[in-house]
Amino acid sequence: MVSIPPCSSKKLIKAFVTLGFEVSTKGGKGSHIKITDPKSGRSTTIPKSRSLSYVRNHIVKWAIDLGYSEKIIKKLLK
Repeated sequence: MVSIPPCSSKKLIKAFVTLGFEVSTKGGKGSHIKITDPKSGRSTTIPKSRSLSYVRNHIVKWAIDLGYSEKIIKKLLK
């Protein structure tokens, strides 16, 4: 299991944008943000929340499965 330090959704989204993910806020009521990997076209949603403890590790595991480095992601979240 991936172990990621606590972070806000804002910090997590910023890290994924740095990795090259595309952010979409269209649709919905604004409580979630959709990020898309431009390489594969796969996407996931991140809830806007101060504490992401319940989904943080799952989202990072998803990115690692897409081929991104756990080490780089952890560095971006520090």
